[in-house]
Amino acid sequence: MGKYINVINGVHIGASFASKCHNLEAAGAVKVTDEKFLPGMVVVVDNGHFAAAGYAFDEREWKAFKYDDGRPKQWYVLENASNYID
Repeated sequence: MGKYINVINGVHIGASFASKCHNLEAAGAVKVTDEKFLPGMVVVVDNGHFAAAGYAFDEREWKAFKYDDGRPKQWYVLENASNYID
């Protein structure tokens, strides 16, 4: 794992779970479930003091991110997500 999104179109999407979710939605991301892999999947993972927006660039990465580790997660599909990875 290791492809993350922190900036979209030159705008930092924040550090908290709420700000990352809000800014992804403002950038056109659509909420989805983790039931099946879709191109452009991004998961926001709540780590407590900060959150991470991870890009699931393939099915293996998607499976790693969707592992139930007890942390709250919200899934999105973001068109051209690969353009925004760090």
